[in-house]
Amino acid sequence: MHVRVATAEDNTKLIAIEQLTPQGEQIKLVSERKDYFIRAKKFEEPILLVAEDEAQGNILGIMGIGPVNVRLRGEMVRGGLIFDWRSNPLTQKGLPRHMLRLWQAAQDEIARRKLKFIFGYVKEDNERSLGILTKYGAQAVETKEFLTMPVHASFCRDRAQVNKVDIERTINADRENIILHSNFGTLDLFPDLSQSSFAATQRERYMFGKFSYGKSAVKVWDTNDEYSQRVLNMPLLYKVARPVFSAGSRVFSLPRIPRLGDEIRVWQLYDLILNQPGDLSYLLEKARLAARENGVDYLVICMNSRDQEYEQISRKAWVRLKYHLFFLPLTELPLPQEPTYFDVTYL
Repeated sequence: MHVRVATAEDNTKLIAIEQLTPQGEQIKLVSERKDYFIRAKKFEEPILLVAEDEAQGNILGIMGIGPVNVRLRGEMVRGGLIFDWRSNPLTQKGLPRHMLRLWQAAQDEIARRKLKFIFGYVKEDNERSLGILTKYGAQAVETKEFLTMPVHASFCRDRAQVNKVDIERTINADRENIILHSNFGTLDLFPDLSQSSFAATQRERYMFGKFSYGKSAVKVWDTNDEYSQRVLNMPLLYKVARPVFSAGSRVFSLPRIPRLGDEIRVWQLYDLILNQPGDLSYLLEKARLAARENGVDYLVICMNSRDQEYEQISRKAWVRLKYHLFFLPLTELPLPQEPTYFDVTYL
């Protein structure tokens, strides 16, 4: 077994491994990418390593780290985001030797790039990854919730105000950066927006649009053409309710309950700015109408329970998935203070 840099020739094998590692327990979803390297391409000089069985040519595991410059207690510090760190489930269980080898090889690359810390987001029920990270000394510093809202029912019936919501399909990057700094620039993990042309390209490529109502705004991130979710398992109650909901939706506004094997289309909301609490319903309703027009099933937003808008949005959410933010300083560094900024490009 040896560790090497992942190449384009590994794409098919890596996609197959991802399809063997679904997320969730009762509601189980599997990610499907056309290009496995879609996440790595968001970073300049990413670390993307695979552990390979030389005898059989099988990929045993993979680990990716994306170098980023982010704010930490008022200073810009260079760190690394852990992404796509997974083991092939067809290999041995427990803590496989190749996962340790991947970590050791990644540490060499981390030192070469002079990264000061590493961090990552791990789903609350992913006990295996949580155990590995804590074993290596990482600490959970925050819990983020991905709040999922179905688009079947209206968020607001005031059509006159909803019609005042503007949609910008392209935005002026310099003007937008000033707005982002003004609203989020003091938060830990806020990125250096000028650090990478790769990240800027991703922001432009996957932003469906910016929805604005006066001084309030929210953006929509759309990767459905390249990165989708498919249903592998659902609770029995959902399976029983599906035919009833499907029939009833012809008369009433009911959420779509997918069948096993169905693809789920999601829009991610991000960079939410509210001038007035009441503006939220107008923004959400305009986004909902656009989602329905584009065949999108759910709106999702990542929040901390301390965020001012959390209570409003959590009441509208049907599903709340919790992810722990882990942080591992590699030099003498303070831990991030919550709430931290969540960069949508990390998805």
